[in-house]
Amino acid sequence: MKKLLMAFAILCSVSAMSAEPDYYAALCAWAPGQLPMASRSVIWGVRGTLFYGDHTRLNGLDIAIGANRTREQFNGFAIGLVYNRANNANGVQWGFVNYVENEFAGYQWGSWNHARVGYGTQWGDINTAAYFVGLQYGSLWNRVREGYGMQWGFVNTANYFAGFQLGFLNWAHDLDGFQLGVINVVVNQPVCVLPFLNIGF
Repeated sequence: MKKLLMAFAILCSVSAMSAEPDYYAALCAWAPGQLPMASRSVIWGVRGTLFYGDHTRLNGLDIAIGANRTREQFNGFAIGLVYNRANNANGVQWGFVNYVENEFAGYQWGSWNHARVGYGTQWGDINTAAYFVGLQYGSLWNRVREGYGMQWGFVNTANYFAGFQLGFLNWAHDLDGFQLGVINVVVNQPVCVLPFLNIGF
C-alpha cells in the first residue's frame, strides 16, 4: 500500500510540473453543467462528478457516480461507476468500463478494460489491447494483438504473444512461450492444437 501511495504521489508531482493547473477542484453534474464549465480546463486536485464530467487534463483524484472523461492526459486515481475514459492515462482506473484511447500505464479494474497500448495490469471480465506488456486477468476473455507477459483467463487470444497463457482456451497465431489449458492453439506451428500444454518457439 505504501508503494502504491508513493507511486501515486510521484505521478502527481511529475504531472504538476508538466501542466500548470487552471483549477484545483471541479464539480460536475453533466458537462457543460460543471464548474469549471470549459472542457479545455486543466484540473490538479479532485474532480467530483454526478453524471458526466469532461475536462482536458486531470491530475489527482477523479470520482464519478456516472462517467469521467479526460480528453488529453489523466494521472492519478479514477473511480467511475459507469466508465473512466482518457486519451492517455497513468495510475489507476476503477469502474465498470475503463477505456484509454492511446497509452496507459498502471492498473485497470472493471468489467471491460481497454488500452491501445498498455503497461501494467488489466483485471476484469474482458481485457483488450493492441499492444500490452504485463498481466491480463480476465474471467471471460483476454485479447491482445501483440503481448508480452501473462494472460490468465477463460479464453486468451493474441496475434503474437511472448510469455505465458493460462486458461481453458489459449490461442495465438505466433507464440514465444507456454500455453497451459484444456485447448491450446498456436497457428504458426507444425502441430498447432494440443491439450493441456503447448510450447511456442
